[in-house]
Amino acid sequence: MPSNSGEERAANHPSLEDVLGNESPIILHDSQLEKRDRQARAQLRSVPFLVELGMGQFLYDDLWAEEFQLVEHEHRNPTENTHSEVTFSLAHLATSDQLLPRHEQVFEHEDISQANLTWNLFRKAAEGIADGHYIFVCDTANPHIPSRSPVPGRSAADQFNAVTYEYEELIQDYVGKYVDTRLPLDYTENLFFHRVSEHHSNHGAPCQTIPELFDYNNAPQNSPVWDPLYYFLEHELQTVLEEYEAHITTTLRSWVERGDTGKIARRMIATLHRCDFDVQELNNYRENPQR
Repeated sequence: MPSNSGEERAANHPSLEDVLGNESPIILHDSQLEKRDRQARAQLRSVPFLVELGMGQFLYDDLWAEEFQLVEHEHRNPTENTHSEVTFSLAHLATSDQLLPRHEQVFEHEDISQANLTWNLFRKAAEGIADGHYIFVCDTANPHIPSRSPVPGRSAADQFNAVTYEYEELIQDYVGKYVDTRLPLDYTENLFFHRVSEHHSNHGAPCQTIPELFDYNNAPQNSPVWDPLYYFLEHELQTVLEEYEAHITTTLRSWVERGDTGKIARRMIATLHRCDFDVQELNNYRENPQR
C-alpha cells in the first residue's frame, strides 16, 4: 500500500484515460451482470469506480435504479433515449439478453430490446461522431447483437474494434494501489464501500463490514455514507421510506453483492426518522459529536 493517506490517494487517483486509455468504444466485462434473474444483485457496482474516474453520465435499466443513487451521477433510461440524444462520455450497462430482439429474450423484466440503441452507440463511438468515451458494461467481453450484425456470429467487439477489460481485474488492481480499505475484495468489489472503509479507518470508526459503515451513530461527519440520506431528502422520498422498507432493501441490492441489505436500510430509515426528514435536522445530527 502507498504510504500517503487515504484522502490524498482519493484526491490523486488516476484519470479515466490513465486507467482505460483514449480508445473508444470500450467494453467492460462485469461478471456480476451474468446473474439476471430477479434475485440478481450489484448490477451497478461498477458505477462508483467509473464516477471516481470522471464518468458522470450513465445509461441503464430503470429496474436497477429504483429511485436511489448510492453515488451521485446522471442516470438515463435506455427506453427514453436515442443514440442521437445522448452525449459522450457515457457508460452504458446492459445484459446480453437485453441485446436480443424482444421475442428472443429470456427474462420478462428485460422486456425492451436495446439492440438498435447499443449498435448505434457503438457505431457513433467507432466512427468518432462524438468526442468522449463510450464504455459498454456487459456480462460478456464479446457482446452479440444478432439483429444488426452484418456478419452472422460476429460480436460488437470485433465489428467496432472495441477495447475490452475485465472489471474484476481493474478494480482489484485499482483498490490495491489507491485505496487503504479494511474490507476484503472478495466481500465487495464496489469502490464506494472501500472508500468509506478507508475513510472510517482513518477516523477510528467501524470499517470492517458493510453494515458497520452505516452505523450513523459512529460515522465521521464527512463520511460518504451521509450522502445517500441527502439524496432521499432532496428527492422527497419520505413516502417511499415510510411505507416500503422492503423497497429500500431492494434498491440496495443493485449496489451490494452480498450481506444484510435489510440492516443497512433500517439504519438509513431510522436516521431519517430521527431527523424528521429535515435537512437541517440531519445537518445537526451529523455535526453533533454527542449524537
